[in-house]
Amino acid sequence: MQKPSFKWFLIFNLILDLAMSVVMSITAPLLNKAPLVLFPNLVLNIVIGFVLAFLINLIVPIPKVSTGFAGLFGIRPHTLAENLVGGIPVCLIFTAGISFPMTAFNLFLASRKTPELTFSFQAVSGSFLRTFLPLFGIMYVVSFIMIPVAATCANKACRR
Repeated sequence: MQKPSFKWFLIFNLILDLAMSVVMSITAPLLNKAPLVLFPNLVLNIVIGFVLAFLINLIVPIPKVSTGFAGLFGIRPHTLAENLVGGIPVCLIFTAGISFPMTAFNLFLASRKTPELTFSFQAVSGSFLRTFLPLFGIMYVVSFIMIPVAATCANKACRR
């Protein structure tokens, strides 16, 4: 299998990262029992989530992480089992890499509006840990659904 072109990588990540950032931006406040404010909070969170996801994709060799982790368990490549198992470390990376900075940013904004709310590492960590497992589960399902969609769109755009 040939290495994907930059165009393929760009289209694939635009679709996948947008879906993940929208879902995380909606579910994270709901899990924290915070009001879902459409503008500017939700829009700003989607943009931040998208940028963080895109940066993660540029820095971390996600396909190698996925296939390498599945390979540790002797799972054959290009199978459903490889996708299921390989998605675990990938979703851990994305959930932590997007959720923690977004949690810190939102708590910072909330603490500026509400004087009795303090912005601290403990507050950010507590909120992050409280939502991490549910967000991980949601992001795992979203990525499992969206990866084939994004790959199909990228393949069609690049005539692969």
